[in-house]
Amino acid sequence: MHLNSAQINQASIIWVLVADGARAQIYRYHKNKKIMPMRDSKREPYEQEIKRHELTPVPAMKFEVESLNDFQVSHDGRGSKIGGACSGHNTCEPHLDIHDEVQQNLVEEIADKLKQARETKAFDHLIIAAPSKILGALRHHLDTTIRDCVIAEIDKDFTNDKADALLAHLEETFAEAHLGS
Repeated sequence: MHLNSAQINQASIIWVLVADGARAQIYRYHKNKKIMPMRDSKREPYEQEIKRHELTPVPAMKFEVESLNDFQVSHDGRGSKIGGACSGHNTCEPHLDIHDEVQQNLVEEIADKLKQARETKAFDHLIIAAPSKILGALRHHLDTTIRDCVIAEIDKDFTNDKADALLAHLEETFAEAHLGS
């Protein structure tokens, strides 16, 4: 896990990007404080402050790769190879991995949406949790203003986890970033 020592204040808006090669979701991290009425063993009332952490999905920030059936593959990219042992021309297909291409499109879409959101000041800091291949692709495509906002990178796939389970996985990251208090 990579943790940036950025200055984080209590009013900061923190987003958590959880991605894999097929889908991604951005959550907003909230820290809520509630005053709960309590009673002790002598049945005397008192109040206790309870801190609760939440992750809520950010509207319009759910991404999925395009269907492989919808992905257009054509043979317009045929190339010719001249030379070799014989003097004839050989036709060859350029190497194209459809899965890599669709992942690339997903990463570019995420990077564009994050840039637009950052320009409107929708978030202050970003935590990214994704497998290493996607993390590397995101680093390459993210704008420098977004990269400067990243406070933590986690090399794990949490896309199948619900928000509560994800929050449990991220507790250590939040504590290291001084968000848990």
